[in-house]
Amino acid sequence: MARKSSVLQRAAIAVFSVIAIYAILNASVSRSLPSSSDLPRQLIREEREREAPPIQPRVKVYMYDLPTRFTHGVIEQHAIVRGGGGGMMKRPTNDVTALKYPGHQHMHEWYLFSDLNRPESDRSGSPITRVLDPADADLFFVPVFSSLSLIVNAGRPVEPGSGYSDEKMQEGLIDWLERQVWWRRNGGRDHVIPAGDPNALYRILDRVKNAVLLVSDFGRLRPDQGSFVKDVVIPYSHRVNLFTGEIGVESRNTLLFFMGNRYRKDVSFESLDKGWNLRA
Repeated sequence: MARKSSVLQRAAIAVFSVIAIYAILNASVSRSLPSSSDLPRQLIREEREREAPPIQPRVKVYMYDLPTRFTHGVIEQHAIVRGGGGGMMKRPTNDVTALKYPGHQHMHEWYLFSDLNRPESDRSGSPITRVLDPADADLFFVPVFSSLSLIVNAGRPVEPGSGYSDEKMQEGLIDWLERQVWWRRNGGRDHVIPAGDPNALYRILDRVKNAVLLVSDFGRLRPDQGSFVKDVVIPYSHRVNLFTGEIGVESRNTLLFFMGNRYRKDVSFESLDKGWNLRA
């Protein structure tokens, strides 16, 4: 009788052990699998993840800390020549960084400069990120105000040896650039330089032609200086008219403009002299 009781006890223990093991395994599997109510939601999420385009890495840009004579100093000289500030600015100011870029068609050189100077927290959604270590950069931005420099003395006589000189600015810029190790590394091919005005940087173009030039057109660039392959065409801001129809610009997030054939004045006159028929 005792032997029969012992057998029953061992059988009961074995049964309870199997039940316990099954309960533990079932609980762990249940936690790892979604419930029937969560399954459709998970399938939809997985489908969206498969269809979503891959996240593009942001372009890392290093902006040179140029001497102020190539940036705010140009604004200062432009204001001095014109008696800026209501005619009160006749001499250099103590803080040139407080000066604002005068609005005209080449504002892109200011917008790019000021955008990269904003805190990274204010640039959410931007396709680029500014890096402070040049070793991390994909591109190098040279924030020279080349177009504004060109018109500082526009239509104003300058006595020899005095006043502002755009030519000296250009020569100073290339001398500074060619001393930079990152420029010398590959001849400036990963550098971006604003040159919006057709005559901007005209004296040193052959020495910066490897860089990505931000231009308004290719009317005065030789084929070995500028091309659609490496350079970027930025339209004159005053030529991009605002749409005033029923759907205003406030609800639009894409700027479209027509970039047709462009003939500079000298090319057009030469063509007309030869009797050519020009059609845009």
